[in-house]
Amino acid sequence: MDMTTGSRSLVAVGDSLSEGVGDPCRGGALRGWIHYLMSEPPGLELVANLARSGTTVASLRRDQLARAVALAPAYITCVIGVNDVIAGHFDIRSFEDDYAHVLAELSAAATVGVLTMTLHDVAAALPASRARRAELRRRIAGANEVIERVSRRHGAWMVDARTAARVERAGIVCVDRLHPNRRGHRYLAALAGDVLRARGGVVPEPRAAIPDADPLRERIASGARHTLWVVRHLVPPLAGALFTVRRAGRVRASAPPADRRY
Repeated sequence: MDMTTGSRSLVAVGDSLSEGVGDPCRGGALRGWIHYLMSEPPGLELVANLARSGTTVASLRRDQLARAVALAPAYITCVIGVNDVIAGHFDIRSFEDDYAHVLAELSAAATVGVLTMTLHDVAAALPASRARRAELRRRIAGANEVIERVSRRHGAWMVDARTAARVERAGIVCVDRLHPNRRGHRYLAALAGDVLRARGGVVPEPRAAIPDADPLRERIASGARHTLWVVRHLVPPLAGALFTVRRAGRVRASAPPADRRY
């Protein structure tokens, strides 16, 4: 079994935010806030970034949890929830059950501690109706209550994204209006570094600030690389899902009515 017990080792689990979507480098590889956190004190060493786009807390429990526990690192970051709240159906009880199970397992496996993060106001940057935004914010508030309560129960260290800069006004989101750009990922790394230093007994001063903007040429290149990444990785599965839905609809329309059972 691959066991990692170094005092500075780190494993990341979660969704596209921790995978690094929004911050591609040359060649299409992703960096993101986990990458930048490695340069923040106390100088952590990344063992594995298991985070993947589209992950919900239930799929994290199913697909990432066992590997993270087996690695037994010093630190584990667990940032999850956006895909849950933007889904067509959101069950807060199931979310809490899965989140509590995940955090209990990670807290037992990490030899130093677990870092969690609340959800930011996703609705603010999305092109949605007023009613849809209100529903998203209700879901986000419920999910954040769970994240805060369960994190406190297990002694996890929490980055509170609710107190961070308003992403839609700070120039830290990429062209899809959902993921941070390079500047945003660097900002998240600074926030996480503040929490880790505070937990280590060193009060960070001053509080993490939004990094300076990258040069215009670099911002344009980064935006182009992110657009290409979206086209390569997100458009094909979305197109496939749309084809499947349309095909299933045609099949149902041509099939005889089924017996109804109650």
